[in-house]
Amino acid sequence: MDQSSSTTRSEAVISGQDYAVDEIVHAGSSRAPSSLDEFCGDVCFQVSHGPHRHEVVGVGNLTGDIALVHEKMGDAGGRDVRVWHVAPGADGFLARHVPPTG
Repeated sequence: MDQSSSTTRSEAVISGQDYAVDEIVHAGSSRAPSSLDEFCGDVCFQVSHGPHRHEVVGVGNLTGDIALVHEKMGDAGGRDVRVWHVAPGADGFLARHVPPTG
């Protein structure tokens, strides 16, 4: 991971706010996601909310009409950091940090 990615991952996340999913990274290339299926398994994507940007690295699965992504520290095998709900929005995909359920 380069320095810019480390900085992006360290920015604060605003709970309960919708973040636009700007791009998903797969096999070394990034692009706008086109399907919820792309958030399943090991996943890396970038989100933004106004000037706030954040890189999410984790493991996701489909739950109804959302993808539930468990963000991990370091890489997809690290410890849980936070949980994101990803869903289709009017202009792409939206991600929202939500409290974990027990």
